[in-house]
Amino acid sequence: MKKEQSITILAIIVIWWITSYLINRSFLLPTPLETLKYFGELFLSRSFYEAILSTIARVTIGFITSLSVALLVSILANEFPTFKRFFEPIHVLTKTIPNISYMIIALIWFGSEGSVALISFMILFPVFFNGFMNALNEEDEVLKKVQLIYPESFLEKARRKLLPQLLNEVLNTGKTAASLGFKVGVMAEILGSVNVGIGRQISYCKTQLNMAGIFAWTIIIILICLLFDYIFNQIYQYRLKEENGWKN
Repeated sequence: MKKEQSITILAIIVIWWITSYLINRSFLLPTPLETLKYFGELFLSRSFYEAILSTIARVTIGFITSLSVALLVSILANEFPTFKRFFEPIHVLTKTIPNISYMIIALIWFGSEGSVALISFMILFPVFFNGFMNALNEEDEVLKKVQLIYPESFLEKARRKLLPQLLNEVLNTGKTAASLGFKVGVMAEILGSVNVGIGRQISYCKTQLNMAGIFAWTIIIILICLLFDYIFNQIYQYRLKEENGWKN
């Protein structure tokens, strides 16, 4: 962490502490110490780990499904203009329908437990698809002309050129999508009142007017999102080193 970032974080904590001291109402704004105490208590609770694993599992299903479908659809759209034209209205719908509409419809149709993965999929699919299409459209014109001279079958082209070409975009877009999907998943859990999950824990804290608990779980969500970013960054850096080593 850089010096400037540390100063900003410290300033936020100081402002938080002073404001909570002036308000002097823990159910409105707990002190950092009260939040830290609750944060520590969570690690001793079995429900803490169950909630995190349940939420990650639901979001992971939506993440992998949206990634896989977006890869397939983007490659088909890139190779077959007719398919792209047929799919365009669906793409517009997925981009323009409000997120809250996805959530309400999914909750009514599939219930609280089954809707989280579907909501994650519906919100993440446009993110992946747009990223993949942009990456494919940036292909060098010289390479496109060479492919016209030496054509390959669709499957061979997808395996040897398109999928490797999209791998860096998978990592770049995946970093954003993972954090977004996790936050959306927690929101869907809160709306759907799931039995086990981070959303359930936050809802319980809200019912009990336990603002320290809400702050603690919010910090946990932030830390998990930062962990996702770190993992994707590490994989991306490793891939760049491999590519540079192969070129050299």
